[in-house]
Amino acid sequence: MESGAQRDVIDGLASFGDDWEAMWNGSPRGDWLLGIAERVGVDHRALVVAAIGCAELALDYVVPEEARNVLATATRWTKGEADADEVKRATAALEEASKTPADPSCEAGVRAAIAVGMGVEDRTVLPTAPAAATEAAITASIDCGFEMAMRWAHDKCASAVRLAIPWSLVQPCVSKLGGSR
Repeated sequence: MESGAQRDVIDGLASFGDDWEAMWNGSPRGDWLLGIAERVGVDHRALVVAAIGCAELALDYVVPEEARNVLATATRWTKGEADADEVKRATAALEEASKTPADPSCEAGVRAAIAVGMGVEDRTVLPTAPAAATEAAITASIDCGFEMAMRWAHDKCASAVRLAIPWSLVQPCVSKLGGSR
């Protein structure tokens, strides 16, 4: 399992030891699984199908319609209904359409679709599709998460200030101001 794998993969899967089946069924990350499948020589078309499944998760965040076209064309390629040049052209069209910077979720989703398109010719690119799709979902939800984290941090900071400066120290200063803020 360690041959050429990145440290986070080795550390994340260490608890499985040499039990590949348990590792496969228990791994928490699609990018790790797709990377392992690619390295051990799983059928190229199966790898592309898996990457498409991951990239589709990011389509809700993607603006350019060309991303859907890349995935549809790659799907046709997996069935023998399109050739690699068609996928390459669809991928180039997506790259052209996405030259204008978009929000981070959209950009990550576009990268997932591009990874699928490029992966038709270079299977080693395919494991980046799940990572990009995950990034799209994370950045799309960050507003909500950011707000919750900000409220939590503000609350903790307010508590720290109140602990260090009790009202008994503030009240006389406020009284000198005549009670106004």
